Amino acid sequence: MQDIEKKLYRSAEYQRRIKELQQQIDEVLQQHNALLDGMLKAPSLDDVRIQGGFTSDPVYSAVQKMIDVYGARIEAIKNEISNLFYLVDDIMRMINEAGLTEKEREYIQYRYFEGLRVSQIAARMDYSEKQVWRLKQSALKKMKHDR
Repeated sequence: MQDIEKKLYRSAEYQRRIKELQQQIDEVLQQHNALLDGMLKAPSLDDVRIQGGFTSDPVYSAVQKMIDVYGARIEAIKNEISNLFYLVDDIMRMINEAGLTEKEREYIQYRYFEGLRVSQIAARMDYSEKQVWRLKQSALKKMKHDR
């Protein structure tokens, strides 16, 4: 049952990490888009050539490389999010296939996803701490047998 509990606790960690990564993607996208906007507003190489300038622009090349770097970062973050969603889905499937009662599901939600202590769960559910402990044992046992 300890393995099941570890998985359940990890689910909350995975959810937090997904939110962090989504914020990172937003930040990187803003930087990426700002560079793209700057590139689009800059004079084209043809304009520079007509004015007798350089045939290649080192700043343009550097900005293009930065855009590629941001694109690679975004892709790496998306892959990590995808892997985390897979792990969360596996945990949710384990819960859904265990045949838990409504009260057992409520306990799982409070304890592992919201991080409440047993005393807090007992107060919310209007149960004694011993009843909550029995609920936990019952839920974990069902999930163990489902595996």
